[in-house]
Amino acid sequence: MLGIFRLPNLIIVAATQYLLHYLVLMPALNSAGLSPSLNLFHFSLLVFTTVLIAAGGYVINDIIDYKTDLINKPEKVFIGNVISPFSATLIYGLLTTLGTAIALYLADHVNNYWLFFIYPAMVILLFFYSVFFKKMPIIGNVVVSFFCAGVAGVVLFSERKAFATILDTQPELGQTIKTLFYGYIIFAFITTLLREVIKDMEDVAGDELTGLKTLPITFGMKTARHFSLSISFVLLIGVFVSNVWLSKQHEWLGVIFSFAFLISPMLYVSYLIIESKHKQHFTTLSKWMKLIMLAGLILLIVIWKS
Repeated sequence: MLGIFRLPNLIIVAATQYLLHYLVLMPALNSAGLSPSLNLFHFSLLVFTTVLIAAGGYVINDIIDYKTDLINKPEKVFIGNVISPFSATLIYGLLTTLGTAIALYLADHVNNYWLFFIYPAMVILLFFYSVFFKKMPIIGNVVVSFFCAGVAGVVLFSERKAFATILDTQPELGQTIKTLFYGYIIFAFITTLLREVIKDMEDVAGDELTGLKTLPITFGMKTARHFSLSISFVLLIGVFVSNVWLSKQHEWLGVIFSFAFLISPMLYVSYLIIESKHKQHFTTLSKWMKLIMLAGLILLIVIWKS
């Protein structure tokens, strides 16, 4: 039953926020003599709400995509096999209600009600993604990419007052933190967008039969392939630029790691995009993109350790 929640993905969501908070943001706050708005317990609640949002998104997506998934990935269909549609809907409601309650508590705790509105906004966005946006070319891919980027962005947003103080009092340190956060946010957005388009090419048979209008269905596989290559090229440029910045910070271990586990795999992915013809090929591509996304997260640890 846990498969419906995509547990490995939820672990990565939680790990992303903890790593960004405790390896990037907290050292800067300590250096500036500032206390975080959220202590360990309350930050863990923030992470928990994010995990609830993601879990709810997976559940509602599985409910709505039941017929499509029977064609695209019958071995991974949980609705009707492991759990009934009614139970899945009930779980979705419970996840949403619990997340809303925790988000309201956190917003009140830090006296920042904008933090509360992020939660229902993301829930609504993911709901409309499953119902409407996923059926449209590009728009659905961008929505998912925006959410994945937001996983990192909400960490900085939760401490934006302290971060603003750092920018004023220690601009060099503030710019370093800003570069790391914004760099990772952009990386998360672009890698997710590329993986989503690849998944659309992987699932084109089932999506077409159930009436979805994804990029490869609407504009053809050739166009989708060219679009994927363009995103891959942009990502490669971005990683190269990041390596230049890392070298200026004398983060040589990070540079070596980036070349080995980001740039080299991305070059291979670009080759696979050109050569892939069948569903199995795009499945392999999707797995490679997952590894690259994970490598981007590990890079944060490498930089911190060095």
